[in-house]
Amino acid sequence: MRMTLIAFSMVVGGWAFADEAVPLPSAADLAVIETGWQGTVVARLDQSYAGWDVELGDADNDGKNEILTTGCPDSRLYLFKDEATRWKTVLLADNLAGDRPAMGLTVRVADLNGDAKNEVLLGTGQEKGGTAWFHVLSTDGRTLTNKLSCRPECNKSSFTHNLAIHDLNGDGVKEVISAYCGGGEVIRYDVNKSLTAISARKIHQLSGSGEESIVADVDNDGKFEYLTANGFRPGKARVEIFDFDDRGELAAEPRIAMAGYEGNGCFYTSFTVGDVNNDGRNELVVGWKREQKVNLCTLAAYSVVKTEAVPIAWLERDTSELDMGYFEKMMAVADADNDGRNELVISTRGDNVSEFITSDHLGRVYIYRLDADGKSARETLVDFREEHAESAWLAVGDADNDNLNEVVVATGRGDRTKPGVSYVVLLERTGGAVPK
Repeated sequence: MRMTLIAFSMVVGGWAFADEAVPLPSAADLAVIETGWQGTVVARLDQSYAGWDVELGDADNDGKNEILTTGCPDSRLYLFKDEATRWKTVLLADNLAGDRPAMGLTVRVADLNGDAKNEVLLGTGQEKGGTAWFHVLSTDGRTLTNKLSCRPECNKSSFTHNLAIHDLNGDGVKEVISAYCGGGEVIRYDVNKSLTAISARKIHQLSGSGEESIVADVDNDGKFEYLTANGFRPGKARVEIFDFDDRGELAAEPRIAMAGYEGNGCFYTSFTVGDVNNDGRNELVVGWKREQKVNLCTLAAYSVVKTEAVPIAWLERDTSELDMGYFEKMMAVADADNDGRNELVISTRGDNVSEFITSDHLGRVYIYRLDADGKSARETLVDFREEHAESAWLAVGDADNDNLNEVVVATGRGDRTKPGVSYVVLLERTGGAVPK
């Protein structure tokens, strides 16, 4: 049995990790886990939200993946490394929003400048107002070795909603696009080859709030598109799909704008892209929420072709089992159970303290399996006990470098503007890969 040791010492504004060991609960203490799966508690944090995002990647360039999370109320960046006998926790950065309370809202690992070394990208959420920060960070796994930051005047919004990363203009350096919650600015960030400067410009203005940002080949035409969720407005939520021109510039208007489903206008929408039915092509998976304060969610998979998105499966219709129905950075299409087929993994959010919405505080992670005929089945992978977790964010991949995928979950509970207790939990199929 692997053990994780955590310790605390006082620093300005919060706690940092030091030498004194503190025992952790078992995963079974925190949640009911599906038969055939097992859980490992990687860390317990003194944050109300261990992560508003979870990322898996080789952040310190040692050839092995690590887990990274960012959350609140201290907008920290944590790195968790598997050291065979225990999980090591490293606090890489504190107060990245430059204010407290505040949020780390999204974290990504990518090689921006093509030098075969990864950087860590992070976007913040400013609880007290002001423009969100965008950071490009480098780490040796113990501390930050470089920090490049941007707070652009062209952005008036406070909350980062994901970071879409791609070499748009073919110059060998990846650009970053983010949609912002509040005013709906879509901002493009360009870094130079030496990673010493960032420029930012607004490339689009959404009619509502920017709630998601992904670059993917969603229509399987060999070209990448930009997808964003334009919502948080009664009856006006849309999934918008934009083309890029030959110079990597965003089209002025979306090629496809999905305005709700089956004639139903929606308040909120979120989505992910991947081959969810294992037909060798990407699909678009969308969660629709019709009313802000009515927690009923519809979940559908679409095939995107030219100028339309055609539903191929309805995974849920007006269900309360998905709690608040918000899924930004809470959905992944991947082979979570190592059976050679992709599934949709989705977690639930129940933090009505921050959103002023009645919630069931479900704190669940589900797996959906979708066949070629559009039939789906749902499995409850983990059901957190309410006293430990109300919400969860996730990532799927090889977190412990055993050549098998795991599901990594960061929990949240209570008032996000205040300290609390939250967890990072690794879930894996028992017995390794499932026979095909």
